[in-house]
Amino acid sequence: MTSPIERLPVEVFDIIAASLDLPAYQHLRLSSRQLHSLSLSSFSKKYFTDVTTTLGSPSLDRLVNVSKHGYFRASVTLLDIKLLTHRDYKALTNIQKVGIYPPPKRFPVVPGVPRRDINGEATLYDDVLGRNFPQCITDRLTKALESFPNCKKIRFRAHHTEPIGWVSIPMPGGDQLFRARCFEAVFDAILASKIQLEEFSMAKRKGSVSLRKCVDLTYPILHYSYSSSPQLLHCFAHLKSLTVTTATAYSRGGMRRVGWEKELGVFVACAPNLKHLSLSLDRRGLVGHDSASVIRSLALSCRLQALQSFHITNCALHEVDLLQFLAAHATSLTSFNLTHARLLSWNWEAFWTSLKDVGGLRRIRLADLKGPSGGTHVFLWRDQKKPKLVLDVEKDGGDMSEMLDELVAVTQEQGGSGLSGGEGM
Repeated sequence: MTSPIERLPVEVFDIIAASLDLPAYQHLRLSSRQLHSLSLSSFSKKYFTDVTTTLGSPSLDRLVNVSKHGYFRASVTLLDIKLLTHRDYKALTNIQKVGIYPPPKRFPVVPGVPRRDINGEATLYDDVLGRNFPQCITDRLTKALESFPNCKKIRFRAHHTEPIGWVSIPMPGGDQLFRARCFEAVFDAILASKIQLEEFSMAKRKGSVSLRKCVDLTYPILHYSYSSSPQLLHCFAHLKSLTVTTATAYSRGGMRRVGWEKELGVFVACAPNLKHLSLSLDRRGLVGHDSASVIRSLALSCRLQALQSFHITNCALHEVDLLQFLAAHATSLTSFNLTHARLLSWNWEAFWTSLKDVGGLRRIRLADLKGPSGGTHVFLWRDQKKPKLVLDVEKDGGDMSEMLDELVAVTQEQGGSGLSGGEGM
């Protein structure tokens, strides 16, 4: 005989099942074959739509197992790849040597690594930097991607927020190399699997504007795309959203290739149908002038016919270059977000005026802007001082050109500065 819960309409059962946690699902699915079958849809949507993994052996083995499941593999739409730091792997190695689980309290906690996986995860750093690269990642990741028919999104990002000591220094060399090699291995798997993506991101978003847990790859890594551009064009043919977080300022240590500043443009051009582009061109605490050369190259060469939103952060720029890029996409661009940026020439007042020529803009967000002298711009908007400003036609019910005129007028009333500390532009 069937129980009352088994006789519920499927829609009602799904509403109830959606509120269950994992242990409750485990008990429910072991109760009977009928409940196992009824809960399959809601269970897979809740726990297999967005799949999170590291690149360690235990995580990749689980990923392959999911890809072999006839039902769960079709539920996967997003693959979220997390990277630990070198410090994390040192801690895992030390715990592995002691062999006590849970480890003594003198060892730091490595978030996201279950005790049962410590032995397998601890070897990844040495494998990636050793002779086992890239097979330690690509073989199993390729196999998994080939078996996920509905996976259209890949996020490649840091597992947790960077250590406090990294804020004002370049990323340690060991981590730079580890992340670069992981990126190469992941892209080898993407190209080999011939997966066609709709979204690729090198950060995790907080809300619609803030980029968190950025991977901050050293800029030369983007040269990797040159040798595989035909395959990359196939994988990015339907890409709608791209987020690239790189560190242009850290390439001064050696000789640069001729045309190094064009590499980001070549990478972006492999996604001709892109609608949403987000770029972080340096680490937030160490923004150099090199990013201005990258923006100039993008302005001269990058043309995306369907681009609707453009977010650029952690950069230095020349006004004329950014305006040239925006003007080239004026027919499709509706949203523009500029944060943590320093203007190297001209002034913000002229920039606001020129933005009126980008006629289709419906939303503009500006925050943490610096002028050539280094002072931070403070917006005086409708009798309020604001560190950031959002001009939104839908919310404010006005005309973007009129709001920009108002912004210019307010800036002129401030004596053309609007900078904290009384510095002028």
